[in-house]
Amino acid sequence: MSSKKGKNQKGKGKADKLPSLVLVFGEDENDTKSIRELIEGLRPELVGKVQHRRQPLVLIKNARLEDVPERAQRIADAVDIERATHDVACVFAHEDCDAVEPQHEGVCTKIETALAKAGCPAHAVVPAWELEAWWFMWPEAVQSVRPKSWRAPDDHLGRRVGLIKDAKEELRRKVVPKELKPEKRKSFPHYQESDSPTIARLVREKNLARKPGAKSDSYSRFVSSVDQCKIG
Repeated sequence: MSSKKGKNQKGKGKADKLPSLVLVFGEDENDTKSIRELIEGLRPELVGKVQHRRQPLVLIKNARLEDVPERAQRIADAVDIERATHDVACVFAHEDCDAVEPQHEGVCTKIETALAKAGCPAHAVVPAWELEAWWFMWPEAVQSVRPKSWRAPDDHLGRRVGLIKDAKEELRRKVVPKELKPEKRKSFPHYQESDSPTIARLVREKNLARKPGAKSDSYSRFVSSVDQCKIG
C-alpha cells in the first residue's frame, strides 16, 4: 500500500531501488512492538523489514470528527518522511477496540478511512477487546514468559476470545496458578503490559502465528491484512 511518493524517489532507476519497509504505528510502544513480532511471525520473509514507531500515536478511535483529519495527517506526514529513504510497502495502525466483537469493524473503518483521506492508505489493527485477548489463543507462549510462575491461561481454548471483556484484567487473573496461596499473591509476578512483546516474540519463535488455539475475528482480519502486504 502506498501514499504520496517522496520527492527523492523521482528519477530513481532499478539500480537505486530503495529498501522495503513496513511501518507500525499505535497507541503504545508495547503494542507496536507486539504487532511487529506478529507480522514477522505471519510473514517470515518480512523479518528485518518491519519497524515500529513511537510517534505519532494513533488516536483516531475516540477522536472528535473535527480532530480526525489532523491526527491522521500526522501519521501520513511521518510516512512521507520515511519514503525519502525507503519503499514503504505497508502501514499498520493499531488501536485497541475496548469493546467486544464485532465493534472492532467500525473502528477499523474509521481509522482506515481517515488515513486514506490523508493520502496514506493503511491497515487498521484493532483487537477486540484489547491486544491481551489475542494472547488467550496461545496459552503455551504466555506461560513461557515466566514458566516457573505462571499457569497456561488455557481457559478460552476453542472459544471466541473477541468476546472477552476487560481482557487485560482477565489475563492477569488467569496466569495465576489456582493453587497459589493467598499470602503469596502479593509478591506474585503478575502480567504487565510490558510482557506483551515477549509473548508476541514467543508466538513468532514457536511458529504459532497461524496456529491459534481459539477464535478471534479481529485477529483473522489482521492476518488478512498482513497477507495483503506486498513487498516490491
